[in-house]
Amino acid sequence: MSENTNPTFVYHGFDRKLESINGNMQAENINIARAQIQALGISVESIKAKPIFNFNLITRKQLTADELMIFSRQLSTMLKANLSLIHALDVAALSAEKPHIKQFVLSLKSELAAGNSFSATLKNRPEVFNDLYCNLISAGETTGNLDTILDRIATSQEKTQQLKSSVKKALTYPITVLIVACIVVSVLLIKIVPSFESTFNGMGAELPQFTQLVVRLSELAQSNGLLVVALTGLIMTLFSVAFKKSQRVTYYVDKLALHVPIIGKILLLAAVSRFARTLATTYGSGIPMLGALEASGKAAGNRYIIKAIEDVASNVSQGSLLGNALHENGNFPPLLIQLAKVGEEAGELEEMINKAAETYERSVDDAVSAMTSALEPITMSFVAVVIGGVMVAMYLPIFKLGSVL
Repeated sequence: MSENTNPTFVYHGFDRKLESINGNMQAENINIARAQIQALGISVESIKAKPIFNFNLITRKQLTADELMIFSRQLSTMLKANLSLIHALDVAALSAEKPHIKQFVLSLKSELAAGNSFSATLKNRPEVFNDLYCNLISAGETTGNLDTILDRIATSQEKTQQLKSSVKKALTYPITVLIVACIVVSVLLIKIVPSFESTFNGMGAELPQFTQLVVRLSELAQSNGLLVVALTGLIMTLFSVAFKKSQRVTYYVDKLALHVPIIGKILLLAAVSRFARTLATTYGSGIPMLGALEASGKAAGNRYIIKAIEDVASNVSQGSLLGNALHENGNFPPLLIQLAKVGEEAGELEEMINKAAETYERSVDDAVSAMTSALEPITMSFVAVVIGGVMVAMYLPIFKLGSVL
């Protein structure tokens, strides 16, 4: 007797007594499986192909942004080479170096072989593929340009990753230096200053005011250091929760961040470039302007700019041209507005918005390089002054005693 190699489908439904029921059914495709389940007197609420492995184990180690970018680029390349989608997934699975990627790709193939569309298969994995990705794939399936859409997605992902890397670089250096400085100063105040203090007490002379200030700070750090650390951690935790849960808090924090000297300009350019890059990708993929604005707005990554894009979309829905709507909003750079207007007049909106995105991406890189060059001596000087100040305070009494002798 030959082994049944038909795919297995997982379903949820209700029996004739309206009791909830879950189960598995093997069939040639999803439609036959549904019919067989209904023949058992079960009303099917949901049904999907069962992966050939436990997908829950895989989602514990989701695809990283870089892995998803490589996956998109691989599929695009193979589809352009006229491979079928299932064959392309086979090749992608074989070339995967990490087991979780291989199993993930095979799970996609399993659902496709069971009769699901590619976009529906991706929508079953929202922890990996967001709405924008799925909508673009759906548009590619509709127009028959799936290879081109995947190529655009991969290019957009590559640019986004480069942009994130630039912004992360801009923020990491000064934050790292300040954290190291705080650690060094804490060690000085808690470990080094007390040893000097015992020496000063033996002198019996009045300490300089600067030294007295540092000694008081040391005593405060020793007696209330843990309390300060706990309160700081609590405040940061509460702020993080409020930032994630409250759109109002997120909106005002993001708005404030755009006005921080130097860094604010970088964050604005990064948000606008993400918006422009995604808008060009979605609009160029055949998604109508309003849908493209909605999807690209979420990609901006800054709640204040997202709200501005929503206002732009509202104006466009009322008949305004994109360039005019951007201009009237007042939150977007002049170059984006002008290129949008030129693109609309020439019928080359996708190309013009892409040029704007490329320009702002270069601007972010230049701004990050300039900021890093400027902040390096400033932060190092600040650290030197703080640490040097503590050390000078400790040696002032010794210098004073030496001058008396």
